[in-house]
Amino acid sequence: MARTDIGSRLSVWSPIIFLLAFTVGTWPALVGIVERWTKWNEAYSHGFLVLAVCLGLTYRKLRQVRPRTGFYWPWILPLLLSVAVYAVGSLLLIEAFQQVALLPILFSGLLVQWGWRQTIPFLIPVGLIVFTIPFLDYLAWPLQLVTVAVNQLFFSQLGIDFSVEGVFVYFPGVGAFEIAHGCSGLRYLLVGLTLTFLYGELNLRHLQSRVILVAVGVALALAANWIRVFVIIYVGYTSDMTSPLVNHHDTFGWWVFAGTLVPVFLIARWLEHREARRDERTDDPASRSEFGAGRLRVFSGLVASSVPLLALAALFLPTSFAEGHRPVDPTHRNIQLVDGDGWMPLFSSNLAGWQPIIEQPDRRFEATYVERDGIEDSDAAQRPRYFVGLYSYDFQRPGAEVVQYGNRLYDAEHFIPDRTFSLGEAPAGTLAGLSIAERGQGQPVYLAYGYYVEGRWESSELKAKLAQLPGMFNRRSDASLLVIGVTCQACDGTELLETAAPGIQSQARAYLDRVYGSRSPGG
Repeated sequence: MARTDIGSRLSVWSPIIFLLAFTVGTWPALVGIVERWTKWNEAYSHGFLVLAVCLGLTYRKLRQVRPRTGFYWPWILPLLLSVAVYAVGSLLLIEAFQQVALLPILFSGLLVQWGWRQTIPFLIPVGLIVFTIPFLDYLAWPLQLVTVAVNQLFFSQLGIDFSVEGVFVYFPGVGAFEIAHGCSGLRYLLVGLTLTFLYGELNLRHLQSRVILVAVGVALALAANWIRVFVIIYVGYTSDMTSPLVNHHDTFGWWVFAGTLVPVFLIARWLEHREARRDERTDDPASRSEFGAGRLRVFSGLVASSVPLLALAALFLPTSFAEGHRPVDPTHRNIQLVDGDGWMPLFSSNLAGWQPIIEQPDRRFEATYVERDGIEDSDAAQRPRYFVGLYSYDFQRPGAEVVQYGNRLYDAEHFIPDRTFSLGEAPAGTLAGLSIAERGQGQPVYLAYGYYVEGRWESSELKAKLAQLPGMFNRRSDASLLVIGVTCQACDGTELLETAAPGIQSQARAYLDRVYGSRSPGG
């Protein structure tokens, strides 16, 4: 009897001990996810609510299934592969690898202890949390392009004169609209997926019904964003960019999304009634537990599922704490990006009220200049002013990435994009050009910008994100953003940038290579 009691208690505590090992072993990634949940204006602010829902569903399913712990050794291989992916992400400081590996690690560990039949009922109750993990940010850029294409189709039916470049929609004589990260529809898509999967878990039994509901939810969530963006752009076009909706449209977007939920739940209710008319299944395989196992099998399952995670904790947890608390030099030291003989610094860190918005860089450099040549002329006040900003992250981690929601080239509440342009003198594809103008004023600010990630120049956010992957083959883990701006009364800012930007870019590259290591051959 005593042995039976010990085995029963071990069977109960074994998955709990594994979950503790999972938490300790993947702690740095979990902390990063929770930090994103606390940013209420992003796509993952529903994280805490979904976590609570997952815990409630899991408890409900535990009471139904009552799984018995054992040792199912074939699942050790998927567990080790998932842990290896996480370890590679930790070594190379690629946060997406860590986040992608989290749920495979969790489910593989449960499969080692519970087996397939007992684990599969927990796929939705636990798996719902995937819609709150920030590696889904990589969907934003494709969603932006789809949104641009759909709105291009809408406006082409209205006979409005417009043009499209990348994610910018231009209306001659009116202005331009940027379909930015927040306009991708990612937040509506994630909430729609969460709601439809949750409704299916609670109320639908058949896979076909669940697939139909999820497909409808995805389609209407995307449609809500397309309608939202179209209305905002059209109102901005007809009001000559003066409507308050142009600047304050978040609440409007959620009202549109809420409206699309009405048909979603009507269809869900219809699917539920359709299932009720079918013959109910009297025997639910998910309610049958595996046969109980002896103490040795239970203990073996516990060891096999927990030891790899404890190894992760031993290898990377001390390093993550050390990196998180190391002192940071907030400024770039001994940096010279312009010719001191030809350029004179000004006592300002902004250009005509504009400067980039960059969150938590490890090092930053911001300066404004005017060319010394002709500075004493009577029209010196009309001469071009230049801004040079260099923002660097020694290594990318949650809340400190060169491409993140809070990092923006301009404040959209005060500036609007005018047009994009290419810089012919810069190396192909390494710098992008953009002109912006302050709302209500005509004088533009011309920008050239590029991302230098682990020894490679990139000109777009998506490429800068993906540049971490080739970085696996060198020792670099740094990421920087170079921004060059120019404004003037009567000049061609594009020509000025084409002249000045390549030299500044070359100096920035040489400086960053000295600070962070030798230049990568692929850069």
